[in-house]
Amino acid sequence: MENLIVFVPLLLIIGGLGGLLWQSRKHLRLLERQMQQTEHLRQGVSDQLQEAILLRDALLQVVDDAVLVMNQKHQILHVNPEAQKLLGPDLIGKTLIRATQENELEAMLHEARETTDDIPEQLVDLAGKTLRVRAFVSAENPNGDAPVELLTLRDMSEMVRLGRARREMVANISHELRTPITSIGLLVDTLLNGAIDKPRRSKKMLIDIRREVDTLTQLVEEMRYLSRIESGQMPIKLLPTPLEAIVQGSIDPLQPIAERKNQRIVMEAVPNVCVLADLTHSQRVLKNIVHNAHKFTPEGGEIRVSATANDEEVTIKVTDNGPGISNDDLPRIFERFYQASPSRTRGDGTGLGLAIARHIIIAHGGKIWAESKEGQGASFFFTLPLVEEETISSTEVA
Repeated sequence: MENLIVFVPLLLIIGGLGGLLWQSRKHLRLLERQMQQTEHLRQGVSDQLQEAILLRDALLQVVDDAVLVMNQKHQILHVNPEAQKLLGPDLIGKTLIRATQENELEAMLHEARETTDDIPEQLVDLAGKTLRVRAFVSAENPNGDAPVELLTLRDMSEMVRLGRARREMVANISHELRTPITSIGLLVDTLLNGAIDKPRRSKKMLIDIRREVDTLTQLVEEMRYLSRIESGQMPIKLLPTPLEAIVQGSIDPLQPIAERKNQRIVMEAVPNVCVLADLTHSQRVLKNIVHNAHKFTPEGGEIRVSATANDEEVTIKVTDNGPGISNDDLPRIFERFYQASPSRTRGDGTGLGLAIARHIIIAHGGKIWAESKEGQGASFFFTLPLVEEETISSTEVA
């Protein structure tokens, strides 16, 4: 009886413990399922976050603009390769002002933060370049996340340069046209006001009108020529051509012009080689350069033409003993209509000769440049590809 009394409570205790154990296992299985679900959700969020990061990086990679992503303290968080090309490789973690040394960009971000309107793009000079800059600031979301700042920058230096060059070209063309047109107008008015009845005077005026018309015709022809060769519409036939034919054929027609100023055009010994060139166009290059030297060489001066050859190319050199070219003018003398310093202000001509020469040489695959010290004359150089003897033989056979 006593054993029964002890055994019954023991059964009850064991049964209670079993129930607790069963409940614990039940809760444990439930907890495991919840942990599995949580891990599944975490993995899903992690995958989505990774996809978002990959998408962000892919978008940053393909965007042509430089992109800077920053926090509200203007600290750079993300950049794309274009930004690194523009501003340098070590940008992450730097503040915007430290990375760019430019206050105007921070001012644009501040303006974007203070308004809901789109901030107009601006042109900003940075690191020697003209950049088109756009600023964006995200709004705070309900979760309280801090706004993100974003700048896009595009290098517009070439577009600005082309725009400036276009305006200068229009202004220069207007100037070049105005002078002969004004002269023609004045001469015609004088003729209409009675000079036409005076044969000797009217004949001189008509000769002057003819000269101004020739100037206009030459200007239009050279502008058309330059436009065609710049756009690749001018056919350039590169054939094995004797160097002497290019040099002699360019100098001979200019000798009478030089003699009017008692100048000498001296042709030094030319290598007996052939170059790959278009005879007509390459002669035009040399004529333009020699004529340019003639304009700036004083009366009684000398112009020397020489050539040297190496294994790959021939270099032709034209030297004058004129006033020389300043360091400021030297980099720009091959630009169309460029007006140099007063000591080299041109007399006759259109101001397109050197620009035409440059584009012809580029079409030949050569180089053209000038060297000078002010007051010590100038030397112009251009190169043409040398033709090997085997190439000449095969061309002649064909």
